[in-house]
Amino acid sequence: MTDVYEKLRERLDMFPQGFPKTSSGVELEVLEHLFSPEEAEIALHMRPTIEAVSTIAERAGRDEKELSVILYDMSKRGLILRYTESEDSRYYLLAPWMVGIWEFQLNNLTDENIKLYERFYQEGMLPSKKNTTVPGFRVIPIEEEIMGIKEIQPFEKISEIINAQTRFAVAPCICRKEAQMVGDGCDKLLEACMMFGLAADYYIENELAREITKEEALQVLDKAEADGLIHFSSNHADDKVFICNCCGCCCKALAYLVKYDMPNAIGKSNYYAVLDKESCTDCEDCLDRCQVNAIRFEDGVTTIYEEKCIGCGLCVSVCPTESISMVIKSPEKYAPVYANGDEMLQAIGKERNKPYPFE
Repeated sequence: MTDVYEKLRERLDMFPQGFPKTSSGVELEVLEHLFSPEEAEIALHMRPTIEAVSTIAERAGRDEKELSVILYDMSKRGLILRYTESEDSRYYLLAPWMVGIWEFQLNNLTDENIKLYERFYQEGMLPSKKNTTVPGFRVIPIEEEIMGIKEIQPFEKISEIINAQTRFAVAPCICRKEAQMVGDGCDKLLEACMMFGLAADYYIENELAREITKEEALQVLDKAEADGLIHFSSNHADDKVFICNCCGCCCKALAYLVKYDMPNAIGKSNYYAVLDKESCTDCEDCLDRCQVNAIRFEDGVTTIYEEKCIGCGLCVSVCPTESISMVIKSPEKYAPVYANGDEMLQAIGKERNKPYPFE
């Protein structure tokens, strides 16, 4: 029985994002918790690209009608992805662990499986990120705080990302939800993860998120900024399908920087905060706003550590004396950004020697 789960682990590890093997075997416990043996076997015949049920059925040697029911159920439980043209026309593809299967368990969290997922995060996902140089996430600065700077790229402007979308959804942040359920959360905005386009379709159909208007999406972003949350999205210029709003205390991605000293795991924005010490009154208002400990109050003096700053702009928006401002980096210090999601995944896969897409 374990053999099919080991094979599924190997297949999920073919994703650039990875699904690494651990010494304890916790990754197999995760798969056994989520997939029945039959479902694991079916997943072995799936690919990370959209396919019709008939194609998957032929490859797996299964009856198409019977398989259609199983695939739909698997997709409703967040084990695979689904693209729906109509009730009679659905397509499916394999989903990675992150961003994917784990996030899709939003409505299925229990104290027990949270502990299981956290064990895998600690034993598997964290070690696999230690030597990464290709970040999959990128900081999006608060637009208002960079408006005076020339040559702002479209992927750095929240308004342009939002204006490029046609369907919007918002869901609770799984990181903060997990933390709250185990008594270790914060009081920042919970309903803060936004999806667009096909991702919004999937989340809404699976009752993981509620549909919102463009105006409501902008309101979510405003509330996130007020709560001191950092805007994140995938590290590519086009085809954005989500924006996360993250805190330093609960977020799994920010933990790479805040808790585990992995500076290359997150793509910083092309900006950094600078402090005018002459006008600064050392009021400390900016300290709590910084989610990555880049601002410190030492010996009665406020200091911003440029090497730790990720360029979110949260500190600028609360400075009562306007002593903090955002400055654009020199081009040689820009974090790499990829044209689209496929290019980004191919770059991550190349670093891991995992060609993408795979067969």
